Amino acid sequence: MKGRTAILKEYFKPMELLEYTVPDPEPGAVLVKITMAGLCGSDLHTWRGDQIKRPLPPTGRPMGHEGVGVISALGAGVESDFGGNRVKEGDRVIFSAVFSCNRCLACLNGDHNLCDQFRLNYRPAGGQHPYFVNTYADFDYLPPGHAFFKVPNELSDESVVSLNCAMGTVLQGLDSVQIRQGQTVVIQGVGGLGQYAVAFAKDLGASQIIAIDGQAPRLELAKEFGATATINVSELDTSEARIQRVAELGNGGADLVVELVGLGELMPEGISMLKPGGAFLEIGNLMAGRTATIDPVALIRRKRIVGSAMYRPSILPRILDFLVRNRDQMPFDKIISHKFPLQGINEAFEQAEWVGRSTPVIRGAIVP
Repeated sequence: MKGRTAILKEYFKPMELLEYTVPDPEPGAVLVKITMAGLCGSDLHTWRGDQIKRPLPPTGRPMGHEGVGVISALGAGVESDFGGNRVKEGDRVIFSAVFSCNRCLACLNGDHNLCDQFRLNYRPAGGQHPYFVNTYADFDYLPPGHAFFKVPNELSDESVVSLNCAMGTVLQGLDSVQIRQGQTVVIQGVGGLGQYAVAFAKDLGASQIIAIDGQAPRLELAKEFGATATINVSELDTSEARIQRVAELGNGGADLVVELVGLGELMPEGISMLKPGGAFLEIGNLMAGRTATIDPVALIRRKRIVGSAMYRPSILPRILDFLVRNRDQMPFDKIISHKFPLQGINEAFEQAEWVGRSTPVIRGAIVP
């Protein structure tokens, strides 16, 4: 059996679809046939070459990490998922996008997302066995011991396709700042991650959720997920005006501001939106070298800055439960605004690109 996989051989150039023989899973491994893959912002960073400051392997880098699929083959000894549910070929599953060493102190503490070897120990170059180590492909090969979970039948591919990156990353961040009921939360940027942040904040009991973005359709969608107020940056186009508006809406300011745009200059603005004792959660900035200027006095009244990246794999079944509970209350399928076939992956990246322009793509998906 043959399968295709998308390989990036040169930054900011079209990817190649290469074909390889699909390997049989070794004992403990799982071969997943991808049914839908998410077009994550970090993949766009990688495609541009502005995130990973090292040359690509001569044979290229396999692309894609978000996705959902069905079990194509089970290695010897695999009878259940990591939640204890019995599995068989044909079952739909999601899997962790966190590949860690399982041997360092971070991993021993359960912080697999903080592993120094995260993703480096299991991302072989293109053309190396087991070939399919990505989701922009027909298959994804999960090595022995890698976390995966069965997807409830009532959930669509669209609702779970971004679970193993965007949703996991956002919920892990909210856990790290210990969001509480009755708080006022500001979401800076309501693309895909921002929509999920609104939904989680609503589910966790936030009383006021203020969504900030420059695109009216995204702000309207945020209201469907639970945003109680919106700020359009094209209308309130100064930092001072936005800070003042948050103070008006939040009875003096916000308890939590979540940055999901990736602009360093939003940090001082977000900190200025906080009430005393509030927290600024940084998730969106993935690129080294971006700076922000902060007056330390702004932090004196027990304000916190918290950074968060990826997630503990144990968070994934919590999100499945969240999606099942809210499937009739929140329009998760709408976050996937555009779909592309695998052979159209380069067109997908061109349409989703946001640098220097506005894009209608909230979050794209590749459907092999």
